[in-house]
Amino acid sequence: MASDPRTTRVRPRYARSDPRGLFPHVTGLPEPPYNRLAHFWRPIIDMTDSDVAPSRLRMIRPVAAWLAEPESGEQLWFARINVTGLRRQVIRHAGLDAYDCRVPKDLAEPLRTPAWETLVRAIDRFDRLDPYVRTLVLFQLAQLSFCELGTRLAGEVRPDGDPVRDRYVYQVARLHARLPGSRPVALRLFEQLATSSKDPLLALLSCFQGISHAIRKENDLDLARRFERHGQAVRDLPDDWHTYLVLSRFHRALALLRLNERRFGEMRAEVRAALDFHERLRPEVSGEVDTMVADENRRILLESQINAAVRARGDESAAQVRALCAEIIALDPYCVLVRLAVGDGHAAIGEYAEAARWYERAGELGTGAGAIGWFRAGQCHEFLGDRGAAINAYGRCLELDASAVEPRAYLTAARTAEG
Repeated sequence: MASDPRTTRVRPRYARSDPRGLFPHVTGLPEPPYNRLAHFWRPIIDMTDSDVAPSRLRMIRPVAAWLAEPESGEQLWFARINVTGLRRQVIRHAGLDAYDCRVPKDLAEPLRTPAWETLVRAIDRFDRLDPYVRTLVLFQLAQLSFCELGTRLAGEVRPDGDPVRDRYVYQVARLHARLPGSRPVALRLFEQLATSSKDPLLALLSCFQGISHAIRKENDLDLARRFERHGQAVRDLPDDWHTYLVLSRFHRALALLRLNERRFGEMRAEVRAALDFHERLRPEVSGEVDTMVADENRRILLESQINAAVRARGDESAAQVRALCAEIIALDPYCVLVRLAVGDGHAAIGEYAEAARWYERAGELGTGAGAIGWFRAGQCHEFLGDRGAAINAYGRCLELDASAVEPRAYLTAARTAEG
């Protein structure tokens, strides 16, 4: 029988002996296309699309097409960008040392795809690009986890009221938000955009970003509340589905704020508002890219609902949590973060065997997030009394991140007990 979820909680993260993590090099693995991990991470390796890549990486392909032919002027509405260092984690765990590079131009020419080569050429003439094309370049650098390069290329920026340039400044701020030492710069730019942009959607997007980063990274509720007030002051929103999209994101950020304020009833009201706006946008969406944007929004909302059930379980039934897990995995089945969220959902309702299965499936995708998956799986196996499975899970965690403290301690104790 599973342990009581009220008394047995899965710790989300392990402590690290090195705050940067230690991601071992794996050697002797085949090159693409015969490399298992490469199939799931191919867009971040060389910008080749893959139908088994997570949705946030599949966004690289359409943006690469816009960068090759920028005359279309397509706007970026994608919400998620990758964490700094993700590509290097993938390269190490996939054993693809030949693809390791600190900046795109350092990748050997024989390994460059046409999309990669287009990006390199754009970086070389970055100072001569117009703000729209610069925005595309910075988005691609963020998705490839070259955020430091992106901020160096951009230099000092500030909004000036021109809608196209202000969207470029917004993208610069997003890159700064991914770099720990640069988050104050990001928050300052987001607030400048929130209070000065002539584009009301951009102003509201900046409030959404400000709330999220003030809470998740800085733990500054007062700053988050200030962004909330800026957002409530935005007027004259256009009458199209992009407005519903941005309002859905803004209310999702407010739900995060209410959760951290421990105002759980209001948190759920904000989640409902975010869901309502999402449902209003869906009938107006058409085309592949717009569908990707809408699906991304739904996927993030589902993750928010699962997180709410994990952190502040309300009246959600076990069946409702299972339904959320089933829907999100159907939307983005190969995303390590989605698999973690599904594991979290099952753990929240005490289904530790099912939670362990999804945590292990997250671990199979490698990276630091995969190491966290194995760590959580190990705890579930402990709760279920399966010592052998726990040893396996903690060992797999250390194979992905050798800095993990608790898994190492567990394996040390297991070896002592056997001796």
